[in-house]
Order: sequence, then structure tokens, then C-alpha cells
Amino acid sequence: MNKMAVTLSFLSICLAFVVVFLGYKAGLSPDAPPVSWTPEQQRELASKLKSAGVNQPAIRAYEQYASTASVDNKQLAGLAYTIGKMHMDAGNYEDALAWFYRVEIADPSTSLKADVGAKIISCLEHIGKYSAAEYALTKRTTSGQKPDHKGRTVVAEISGEKIYLEDLNEAFDSMPEWMRTQFEDPKKKAEFLKKYVADELLLRKAVKLEYDKDPQVRKQLKQIRRELLVNKVVEAELKDKIKVEPDDLQNYFEAHKKDYIEKEAVRVRLIKAGMQEIADTFLEKLKAGEDFAELAKKSLDKETAENGGKFNGWVRKGEDDLGIGNVDEVSRILFATNKGAITSSVEAGGYYYIFRVEEKRDEKTPEFTDVVERVKNDYYMQKLKISYQNLLDQILKSAEVKLFPEALTGEESS
Repeated sequence: MNKMAVTLSFLSICLAFVVVFLGYKAGLSPDAPPVSWTPEQQRELASKLKSAGVNQPAIRAYEQYASTASVDNKQLAGLAYTIGKMHMDAGNYEDALAWFYRVEIADPSTSLKADVGAKIISCLEHIGKYSAAEYALTKRTTSGQKPDHKGRTVVAEISGEKIYLEDLNEAFDSMPEWMRTQFEDPKKKAEFLKKYVADELLLRKAVKLEYDKDPQVRKQLKQIRRELLVNKVVEAELKDKIKVEPDDLQNYFEAHKKDYIEKEAVRVRLIKAGMQEIADTFLEKLKAGEDFAELAKKSLDKETAENGGKFNGWVRKGEDDLGIGNVDEVSRILFATNKGAITSSVEAGGYYYIFRVEEKRDEKTPEFTDVVERVKNDYYMQKLKISYQNLLDQILKSAEVKLFPEALTGEESS
């Protein structure tokens, strides 16, 4: 046999081997169904893989089924949604996006439209297409008839969408009073506008990422909704049943006068030191005639140091208005010291304090007119508590209710 014949024979054997090998691979590949495989069998395989939690092979099986099965547009939309959701759960956001778009194209009027739209936005956000996500969100939330905003003041814009002064004021008015007071100044209100817009952007990002569908968030929202609705019913049931008459307030004040007594109190300046030796050094300088307010600027209490040691507000006898602890000893020293005098050092909370008594106030029982608003609030809250308890008793009796407190207390029911 010559060299040419040997070469051709060798090539023929190699070619045969490649053909056999490729045929063998095609028959065994998990991605390629057998020749006699039906679309129904392919769907069953995909379903079994999905149920087993084998995500990637299940996706490939569903995609193979989608390419071979004879289904109408509605069925194709449902299938595309299933595949898109599986890609999304696997973190394949670009592939998921392609399948969600297929849903919209296959069946524009699909009942899955809202959910698909939300998932498209989420996919765009995850792959960094922020402008496209913002546009899709704006288009989805502003569909339908637009309200008439003619003549309203615009305070901000987000991607062309206007935010009006009325929106800002509504958010401002819904805050607790202690928060509102921080933004009442016009310059501070400009800061509130910045916060409002930032919160809106964060909210939109949360919606894009579908955090509103997170099970824990939905559980919390359900609880908040429950509380709001219950409070609304309680308010409607009780608001007309609580009457506040002037004579009632006067009688309540007389019966609870001890609750309105203003305790003996002092105003002080203070110096805070970290060690007894340092406090003693301060005392020596004060005895030598150095100014208390000047020395107080070296105090460890930075809040009062800036104001020469002056503590804002009254310090009541027996109360921890200073917030430093050791109330009994601090009170004993303060109220045994004359106005204008300086105390010895007193330990409280691991620090040492020196006080100068600036002003003293005796215990006082105020006139009714001086505390009428406090009395009104206290009286109303007492009436509200009684009315609320009556409402609870009434509502429990109005339905067939059984309570099992022993399940909580461990005690046997009587």
C-alpha cells in the first residue's frame, strides 16, 4: 500500500469516528431532545426540572419547548412570562427582560400586563439601564387621564415629572409637630424639599426593584393598614362621645391639684471634669476669684461649655433634669446651696460636677388659668381611656368571641 492510500484510509477512519461521535453526543445531550420527543414530553420534562429546583436545565427545557410547541399568542405570553420569571429568579436579568418583552408582544392585552411592566422596570434597574427604567416607571404611573395642574406652583421636577407646592405641603403637614418645627424656617423648608425629592427617588428605586412585593414588606404594610383602619374606626366612634365642659375641667383640676404642683427648682451653671483631682483644681481657681463662666469653657460638657456652663431650663428637686444620674445627692447639694454660691464637687455617672446656683424657685401650686391647657389634655385623655375601654367591651359582646388567656399566662381558666 503506497503512502497516499494509507493517508486516505486514515482520514476516512477519522471522519467516520467524528460522525459517530457527534451523533452519539446529539443523542445524549440534555439540551437536545430525542428524535421522537414530542412538545408535550418536553413541557413535562421542563415542569419536572422546575419542580425539582434545577433552574438552568429547566429554563433550557422550557425555551426548547417554546421554540417547537404549537401554541396561540395567549399561551405563548404565559409561557414567556414563566421563562422570564425563572431567568429573573436566577439573576439572568438581560435574558429575563427579553422574555418579558415577548409577553407584551405576543399578547398586548394580557392580564399579566401590570406585573410584567413592574418586572421589566426591575430588570432594567438591575442591569443599570436607569434612564430606561425611569421612563418605563413614569409611563406606567402616569397613564390615564392627567389631573389639571394649571396655576399650581412647581417646586421640583424628576425626569420631567413636576412636583407641586401642594404635594410638598401635604407631606410637611403629615409630619409630627416636633419634626415640623425643624423645617418651619424658609431656608430649612428648602432642605425639606431636598429630602422629599430624595425620598421620592428612593421610593421609585424600591418599586423598580420590586421591594414592594417582598414578603416581609407586604406583611408590615398589612399591619400598618390594619392599625390605620382600626384607629379610623375608633376615632369615628369616640370623637363625638367625649364632651369637655369648663366646669368639668375646673372640677378635674381641684381633684388632681397635686399633679400640677411646680416643684422647688434651681437654674445652674456647671463644670464637668473627668477626675476628682481636676475638679479640685477648678475649685481652687474659683476660690481664688477666677470667673466661673470662663472656666466652664474648659468643661467636658460641650453643650454647656459653649455658653459659659449655663444649663438651659430648671432643675427640679428630686428629678434628673440634668440627665447625669445620682439624683438624690445632686439634689441635696443643689438645694442646700444659696443663690450665687458654688457647690463642692459631686460625682455622677463617673464624672465630677461643680455647680453655681444662678436662680431659685420655691414650690408652687399654680392657678387653674395657668395650666388650663394641661388640664384640658389630661381630662380628655382620661375620658378617652374610659370611652375606649367601653368600646372594647361593647365590640367584644357584639360578636361570638371566645378568649383563651390561659394560652398566654399558663394559668387554668376559671
